[in-house]
Amino acid sequence: MKEKIDQDRINELTEKIVENYLRKKRQRPEDVICVDIEGIAAEYFGKDIVYERFAEKDPGRDAFTANGSRPLRVMRDGRPADIVFPEGTIVLDMRFADQSEAVSRRFILAHEVGHEIYAKVSPGVPQGYYHTVFDTGRIYSPSELAEQMSVTEAQASRIGCALLMPRFLVEKTVKEVTGRTAVTVYGDYQMLPGGSADLKRVADDLGVSSLMLMIRLRRLGLLEYRPIEEYFAALGMEVYD
Repeated sequence: MKEKIDQDRINELTEKIVENYLRKKRQRPEDVICVDIEGIAAEYFGKDIVYERFAEKDPGRDAFTANGSRPLRVMRDGRPADIVFPEGTIVLDMRFADQSEAVSRRFILAHEVGHEIYAKVSPGVPQGYYHTVFDTGRIYSPSELAEQMSVTEAQASRIGCALLMPRFLVEKTVKEVTGRTAVTVYGDYQMLPGGSADLKRVADDLGVSSLMLMIRLRRLGLLEYRPIEEYFAALGMEVYD
């Protein structure tokens, strides 16, 4: 039975990992702009990060953490080949080597490191996982769907997001960009144009997407909720009782 790690444990664990890595690099938390996830993967967890051109039947598969026995199909000499990579190797599709894919690359690396962390704190979690982009237009087999929706995948994503956005760094960046300690939303999800621009600036500084940042802010309790009527009023739209 796989143990689910609650959000408080994830927050504490990932923040300490980032702090430990910064001490290893002799860096001060207050000087950090964004988490060096490549360094954490390679230097803290000892992962080799390699890029290959994937040739899996599922085109959504774009990353893989090797367990030393499960093969990955990649292109070699112009032909598909099933390659067994050394245990612990993180294999990313070649497109993520491009700087334009930096945000996606950072999340996928964090997700794969999340698998490593989850396996350490929850014994019995198997290794050798694909990261797969879910294709809503494709019909998945029951086994493929089970892998997509597994507890392990969900936990790896939660751990990865927390690793990229530890509380101390999110709070610091929000304060630097907005001058405030929380981000304002109206109702449950609405933001004024200026607020959306600030959110994008915070996300860019942290090296994540705005959507990932909003999810993380919500989990950290760093959203200030205002009545949606104030949103309508600020936009000059009528509200009727």
